[in-house]
Amino acid sequence: MASGRAQSQEADQGSVSGLDITRPLRRIELRTEVADEEDGRTATFTLRHDRPQVIATDWRLNLRVEIPLVIDKSRAEGSRAGLGDVRMQAVVVHDGGTGKAWGVGLQVRAPTGDTPLGRGQWQILPMAGYRWSLDELPEGSFLQFVARYRASFGGGRDRTNVSELQLSPNLEIGLPHDMYLSIFPSNDIRYDFRRDGLFVPVDVEVGKEWGRTILSVEAATKVISTHDVAPYDWKIEVRLGYRF
Repeated sequence: MASGRAQSQEADQGSVSGLDITRPLRRIELRTEVADEEDGRTATFTLRHDRPQVIATDWRLNLRVEIPLVIDKSRAEGSRAGLGDVRMQAVVVHDGGTGKAWGVGLQVRAPTGDTPLGRGQWQILPMAGYRWSLDELPEGSFLQFVARYRASFGGGRDRTNVSELQLSPNLEIGLPHDMYLSIFPSNDIRYDFRRDGLFVPVDVEVGKEWGRTILSVEAATKVISTHDVAPYDWKIEVRLGYRF
């Protein structure tokens, strides 16, 4: 009974979007992203499952798995489709209920996708985030800063290891009728240490929840890109999720 109450309270405390790194919702989602890149266009269909667990008073373990299906349309090589790199993530969160919370964790990306659908290397992304509730704004509003570092290893000799800082200064504003507006919802501000390149987009998401179902649309476009490090020129992602 205690575990059930804790899980119910956890879901009630989560934001409508589920983007709060310290208060994710137990949810399954289908994400459809279309991105225009330097050498073509990519469509990615990702099945994501978030499963937060209460491990002690004020402490949670947030687990996530993502399975992507990628369709890559290269201007030079034509179209290819298949499984992308599967992602697994665990984040330990401390939330004392004071309007502030923090979390640290690790994401691992397995090289399950063939080139160019996957990286062809193992990737690890240690991460940390801090969230402040914003009582001055409508209910459900918060500000969080999430940083993660992406590194890669292994793969063939033609693979160059990745060394990249990814940032998300995420502001989410609660709107009437279970809607929200989120600014910088993704970790898309990036600095590539190997190429000394900076990428900064404009990135906005709007969404609405109906009962346990959520629908959102994220749109981003390149603003600053130095030394050809842009992961995309623009992208649009539609998300359909169901909360358990």
